[in-house]
Amino acid sequence: RILSHLTGIRYKDLTAGRYSPEEKEKIKDAIAWLKTRKFTHIYIPMFDQKTIYTTIKKVYHTQGVDVLVVDYFKGTQTEAFASYAELGALVDMIKNKCCGDLNIAGIGAAQATANGGVADSKKIIRNTSTLAMITDKTPEEIEADGPECGNKKLRVVANRNGMQHAQGEYIDLQFSGDYVLYEEAKQHVPEIPF
Repeated sequence: RILSHLTGIRYKDLTAGRYSPEEKEKIKDAIAWLKTRKFTHIYIPMFDQKTIYTTIKKVYHTQGVDVLVVDYFKGTQTEAFASYAELGALVDMIKNKCCGDLNIAGIGAAQATANGGVADSKKIIRNTSTLAMITDKTPEEIEADGPECGNKKLRVVANRNGMQHAQGEYIDLQFSGDYVLYEEAKQHVPEIPF
């Protein structure tokens, strides 16, 4: 997926091996560049505070960390209230003990409900610094905004660092699944406070 993003070659063409000699060179160059980057991916299917904290600290001290990405916050508890409390505490710990104490940026993902809320826990919202949601635009929104304004919208719904969007406000995005790429689209409102 990252090769598609970096080279501009459609993902399905990459996986099927349908690319030109010139595109093959782009792929080689992208792979060579990627080998010069420090990416660490650790798969922890069900993590708790202790596991993720010790993992982050180990990677931080052995090779350094600039940005921590948690994909995604999920609970281990089956009872709803216990899960909410667990997730809130986990977000708080990552925000303060990992990102804050180590002075690194952090980005986390959480599932959304059908009506656009945070699926697993309201306590995620309480303990996060900024919560932004990316959702599909409705056909009516695409028609009203114009196709050049994209097919997705980003809303800042909670923000301790500054402004958030009012109901009906959003930033226009264009998502291209063929290239695994989100880009800011032409904005349907000329003045946006972000």
